[in-house]
Amino acid sequence: MFFPIRNIHPLMMPENRREVKMSNRSDTYRGRLLRVNLTDSSSKEEEVDPDILRSFIGGRGLGAALLYNEVGPDVEPLSHENKLIFTAGPLVGTGAPCSGRFCVSTKSPQTGIYLYSICSGRFGRMMRKSGYEVLIIEGKASHPVYLVIHDGEMIVQDAGILWGMNTEETERNLRQKFSVRGGVSVACIGPAGENMLKVSCIISEKRAAGRGGPGAVMGSKNLKALVVGGDNQVSIYDEPELKKIMKNAHQLIKDNPFLMDSISPYGTATSVNLSSAHGVFPVHNWQRGVFEDIDALRPQRIRKEFLLRDKACPACPVACSKITAVTSGVFAGAKTEGPEYETIYAFGSACDNPSMESIIYADMLCDQLGMDTIACGVTIAFAMECFERGILNIRDTDNIELRFGNGEIIPEILQKMVKKEGIGDVLSDGVKRAADRIGQGTEKFAMHAKGMELGGYDPRGVKGQALVLACGPRGGCHHAGGYVIAAELVSGKFDRMAIKGKGPLVRHARDLRGVMDSAIYCAFLAAAYGLDVAAQMIGAATGWDIDDEELITAGERISNLERMYNVREGIRRKDDILPARILQEPLPDGPSKGEILGKDFELMIDEFYQVCGWDTDTGIPSGEALRRLGLDKYVKKTEN
Repeated sequence: MFFPIRNIHPLMMPENRREVKMSNRSDTYRGRLLRVNLTDSSSKEEEVDPDILRSFIGGRGLGAALLYNEVGPDVEPLSHENKLIFTAGPLVGTGAPCSGRFCVSTKSPQTGIYLYSICSGRFGRMMRKSGYEVLIIEGKASHPVYLVIHDGEMIVQDAGILWGMNTEETERNLRQKFSVRGGVSVACIGPAGENMLKVSCIISEKRAAGRGGPGAVMGSKNLKALVVGGDNQVSIYDEPELKKIMKNAHQLIKDNPFLMDSISPYGTATSVNLSSAHGVFPVHNWQRGVFEDIDALRPQRIRKEFLLRDKACPACPVACSKITAVTSGVFAGAKTEGPEYETIYAFGSACDNPSMESIIYADMLCDQLGMDTIACGVTIAFAMECFERGILNIRDTDNIELRFGNGEIIPEILQKMVKKEGIGDVLSDGVKRAADRIGQGTEKFAMHAKGMELGGYDPRGVKGQALVLACGPRGGCHHAGGYVIAAELVSGKFDRMAIKGKGPLVRHARDLRGVMDSAIYCAFLAAAYGLDVAAQMIGAATGWDIDDEELITAGERISNLERMYNVREGIRRKDDILPARILQEPLPDGPSKGEILGKDFELMIDEFYQVCGWDTDTGIPSGEALRRLGLDKYVKKTEN
């Protein structure tokens, strides 16, 4: 029987489902792949080549390899030829600490280049329990549909009744319909994805596969949701050994003060204190680095005044997620999982907005509509500056006083964005396109890299972050190209203002992040243990004889393949650039007062390219680097 449900819905009867022939699923991780073509509702089971699986691990790395092979430079991101690739990693579903994650890879409609997005929750584990480590969605349905995949069987169902629902309504509807033993997990889009906003996300259990517009790709395929689940157990090669290693890992986590005394009680919002103390908390659309009303945004206030409860992702002993609510005032009734640090920066300090109540409401609304909080907040901050400069007037903004500090208008702007109404239409696809439409020199303070809005750490006061934002594989992300904030601001090993030495730091952090996003486990665990422990867990889970050296080499391989994908799309050194504001305007106040990147930025790029083995004129990985990493088998070196 397909679903052991108490009351079988007519849509789930045998005559209404399409069966996929199953191979033996009693063995361990081996890249079992289900390919679904929405155009004709067909599906096919495949297996990833074992060499590719070992070389790229899973998750982000495997997604990059599959995307490179299947989505070329002639594919438009919102065409039926683009693909959505959902991947788990070898640790997902095994109970390994903080491994409740999955990855989505596609070509970004926002940037036009490579995109991956990591999302927490049960979806990755339930995907593996359904029988697969990889789902590839291709083609386009003729009308709105959703997919159900359970125990190796797949059905395509009409989603007409769901189209137009927000993500909470969609998930609630589908979870009630498919109430099964062991449960299911849902990944879906909201109205933003349906309307193909280039800032739209895929939402699963109130967590977002965000940045770059993967929700728009899903909407372009008329795909409202995926429902996954199954009775398969995630098979482990040596379960007793894995449990022994996990016991040690849990003790290392418990003994780590950063995780248990900072991240556990306050979540990512703890970075508000850190970035503010160093004057790198972006304020007033990145015009300053110190927020005058910082106490209103501190994590201590969130915990004291808004916290309902702590929440942990699957297999996580840290519980960094926070369920918060507003109980009084104009935003009373707002409830969200968050807000995370980046959301506080985007809707808070970047907009000069001290109202935590409005930030919680905006976070809730973005989750429901399926919108990226960083993209939306940074774009609204940009619009506020345009308004205060007189570039936009009251008629342009639909009679909205779009001024810094006016947090009450943020939800209204978000609603206009998702409906593409008035000023919302101008802002709906992010800050780069808004600046392109408005013109008048506004590109100088449109805070993005390669079309993706910048994460919230000002590189004028933490120099390594300049390379992370400018050279990262998916655009202005604060971590995809390596997260170095803790190393530069906390470790005591690096001078945050130094130029020299940041290339090797960022390269190592980038490759390390590639491993963690491919295994997949939470990046916070790098504070507790190294790749030696991760290698032991992966070996016990898969049977691979693998060590930390092989893992970091795999991370470098993944980083270079991601770069080659973007090179194939036309990315060169000239594109590894930051906004004029960061390069030319010194910070006016605070601990980083007077700091600027200027010409030093080019020296940093030179050093970074050199340690990566990339041509310093073009930013293209050298033939030697590709051969050393075994990538010459997958890619052809792109010339100038």
